Amino acid sequence: MNETHPTMARVFEQTGLEPSALALKINASPQNITNWSKRGISKKGAMEVSRVFGLSLDWVLTGEGEIKKANHSDLMQMIKDIENADKNDKSPMPQGTTGARMASRSNMVPVLSWVAAGSWSNTEPVTMDDIIGEAPRPPNLSKHGFALRVQGRSMLPKFEPDDIIYVEPQTGLLALKDSDLVVVQCNDDTEATFKQLVIGETFDDMYLKPLNPDWHEQKMMPMGDCNLVGKVVGKYVEF
Repeated sequence: MNETHPTMARVFEQTGLEPSALALKINASPQNITNWSKRGISKKGAMEVSRVFGLSLDWVLTGEGEIKKANHSDLMQMIKDIENADKNDKSPMPQGTTGARMASRSNMVPVLSWVAAGSWSNTEPVTMDDIIGEAPRPPNLSKHGFALRVQGRSMLPKFEPDDIIYVEPQTGLLALKDSDLVVVQCNDDTEATFKQLVIGETFDDMYLKPLNPDWHEQKMMPMGDCNLVGKVVGKYVEF
């Protein structure tokens, strides 16, 4: 007998529901539940579980972080605590420590997890669990902008692992140009991805590619199968 995928095992255990009851609760088909139990829950399914049961999206998908999603009053109190700590604590942060806090100052932007960025295009609220740090705000980024830490080596040599990139979500698909750098979420991927956009003669010819000429996959899925999270408008490198 096949074992239940860890993402669904967490959901079954936390909710206490059998597959059929869970399907009714989140308005999913029994076949969805069966597929998720074999291969892992989809991002859309995880978002519905998060919404219905008040669970952290990251926890449902990865098993990491807080189980429960912070509610509005909790977030407001956490922000106040952070602001008070900033005023009263003048000691430096230990070397190598990343502050998991919301950017309460106007000259800083939050650094989100890639799972949270993948949810951005579906208007999933960003909670404290989604923020892994903060970075200086560039002048060309709107108040809705955020930052990400580059993962992997597909965008070498221009972007190295751990470089911080700034993402402008208030960019429409029609405003994009050939060779723009974008963050997108494709199909049921649980994380966003960072690639260069290639536009042919029509928007139907759009596809994604890495900057690294040695990367194994040079032409990735068409943009029609992806949701635009935002356009990359710059980077900040820490030395």
